[in-house]
Amino acid sequence: MITKFAKNSEVKMIVEEKQIATNQFKRFLSKKGIFSLVSGAETLANQTYQIFLGSADIEYLQDVMQTSNSYQKSSMIVLNPNSDYEKLDEFIDEISDNIQENRLSNSKYKIENIHKDVDGNLNVKMSYTKRIKGKTELIKNRTKEVEIKIMQLSDEKKLAIDIRQNDNTDIKEIESFIKEINSDDSKLFEVEKITLDKLTSKNKINLFDKLIKSDYSKWTLEDIKGIDVQRSDKSDIDDDNFDEDGEIVSQDELIGIKTAVFKGSSIRDTGIVKKFEKQGFYFISMRFMYTVKETMESFIIDINFKGTDDIKIDIVKNFEKDEKNKDLAVVFPKSQQEEIICEFQSNVYKIYKDLIDSQQKKSIAKA
Repeated sequence: MITKFAKNSEVKMIVEEKQIATNQFKRFLSKKGIFSLVSGAETLANQTYQIFLGSADIEYLQDVMQTSNSYQKSSMIVLNPNSDYEKLDEFIDEISDNIQENRLSNSKYKIENIHKDVDGNLNVKMSYTKRIKGKTELIKNRTKEVEIKIMQLSDEKKLAIDIRQNDNTDIKEIESFIKEINSDDSKLFEVEKITLDKLTSKNKINLFDKLIKSDYSKWTLEDIKGIDVQRSDKSDIDDDNFDEDGEIVSQDELIGIKTAVFKGSSIRDTGIVKKFEKQGFYFISMRFMYTVKETMESFIIDINFKGTDDIKIDIVKNFEKDEKNKDLAVVFPKSQQEEIICEFQSNVYKIYKDLIDSQQKKSIAKA
């Protein structure tokens, strides 16, 4: 929300310094019936900065500025209620009450805002202070803000917490916050992590295989930009040499996997993946590039389990085509990124749950 008038000189500076991609700003102007033929950022800024922009325009420009926090990063945790609820709204309301009570306590977590949206999801904006090592007294404490959404899972009697974090430390802080609001006196739920540890070796590969084969109404898979793998048995790896972010698959190996993917084959059938399995490696991250069908824009999304046990779904880059059909880095509006994240969260969880269910059925059949 815009609460302060933005001067035209500030908009000019943003365009000149390419904090907004030049082509993206020109496209923004064209939607308002203003067409510019210049190509340089400075010339464009001088030509257009006197145009009056309303609050909605400024809010859009803020969304698409290229900063370290331009791209949405997310994680998911599932909450399984300890009581039966006729409606999940009652479960959400109890969690909301506990958060409000915690708001009055001497907690390190400060609730900046809490409200229900039109879909019945509980939105919470919280902050906490993080101590930065090696900094002077003046700047050693840094306030961080995290947004979470507690939402219903379709066809499930469970809730999911959608966490929008800046880095992995935010996830750990959210887990600590969840423990606070789920005290022993009022144990409302059990926490279920979406983690590769719950999948068999075969299904750790199947998860990514099914993600590759997923169809989306608005996006088409264009490329796989990178894959990271990790050893199943870490007992023979020195702690000093262990990398929690895994090992990057070489370009030659990646080309072999991509060749199988775009031929419609399963990645399990490739000699490279068979070699990984034989050596005890499994995928912990895959970066997909998708094209937006209607606009020919594109984005790279990383689905990974690196660093922590929790799944992370992060938008890495956004692109649009220039006049020569080359990819130019831009930033999609927050609403467009939100749609992408939510769609991938839903699909990843469905695939993951189906694999867990199939494992349980096989386990029961053997018993």
